[in-house]
Amino acid sequence: MNWFRSATRRDEDAQSTSDAQREDDDMCAMAVVAIINSRRTIRRNPQPMHDSMLTGSMRVEEILNGHEDVIQSMISMKSSTFRLLSNLLGGRGLLRSTNHMNVNEQLFIFLAICSQGASNRHVSYLFQHSPETTSRWFFRVLKVICALKDEFIRPPDYTTVQSLIIEHEGKYRPWFDGCIGAIDGTHVPCVPRRENADGWINRKGFHSQNILAAYSFDMKFTYMLAGYEGSCHDARMLDEAIAYHGFPIPPPGNGVAIGRSDDVNDDFVLDEGIDDTGPSTGTDQHGTMNQLRERMADAMWQRYQSYPWYRAT
Repeated sequence: MNWFRSATRRDEDAQSTSDAQREDDDMCAMAVVAIINSRRTIRRNPQPMHDSMLTGSMRVEEILNGHEDVIQSMISMKSSTFRLLSNLLGGRGLLRSTNHMNVNEQLFIFLAICSQGASNRHVSYLFQHSPETTSRWFFRVLKVICALKDEFIRPPDYTTVQSLIIEHEGKYRPWFDGCIGAIDGTHVPCVPRRENADGWINRKGFHSQNILAAYSFDMKFTYMLAGYEGSCHDARMLDEAIAYHGFPIPPPGNGVAIGRSDDVNDDFVLDEGIDDTGPSTGTDQHGTMNQLRERMADAMWQRYQSYPWYRAT
């Protein structure tokens, strides 16, 4: 009899345990169903990412009609200059407005990224577009701007004396009548790819692009070559510019102001056989030319000192 009672009690305990486990399983199943339903509800009613009352084009117009200092800080040019460039690109059909983005917005996005080094995500939120759209239009405008380089970056007129030389009679003239401009280089900080980053370290110890530029005395670029590693010497860049990148070689009787420390072909440097009415010695002649070159270089590069870092490709 005792044996029967013990067996019955064990059966009742097992039944109770089974019922409790079944209740736990039911509760877990109900919790899973509740979580799934809540996620479905969230997906059906997502929080919008682009929640501004202003569209991208409206924001651009708001900025362009605002304070000039704000415009200058965002795109590094005045609103009048921006509209001239936008009208040029749109008028020639190089950029076309779409249903979702007009020419002004396309150009503004490009300039904002270049001028501030702003991230794709930041610009996408600012103008209420997806990162893919922002990236696509950036590279499209970049291609258009690069296509204009031959129109706006031109070799100087070799047949006329530069106005700055004429204005400084007795100081630069007639000794520098054949000087058509100056050549100088600068290092622009960049972020290179990790696999070849060492080659981009310059002699000052940071990653940079070495940029070679030629410019006239009225402070206009006449030639530019970019994209070389920071470790590349200026003389090598000039040699490759002549050999492969269409550097405009001055005709006989003309030359450019260039640093004497640069190991370059003498065909580019003005003849130092100058009469006694000017700087008295070759050292003085070179010193005067170098001062002129340095003044031009400082004026040209000073405006770019605060520009953002770029990623080398």
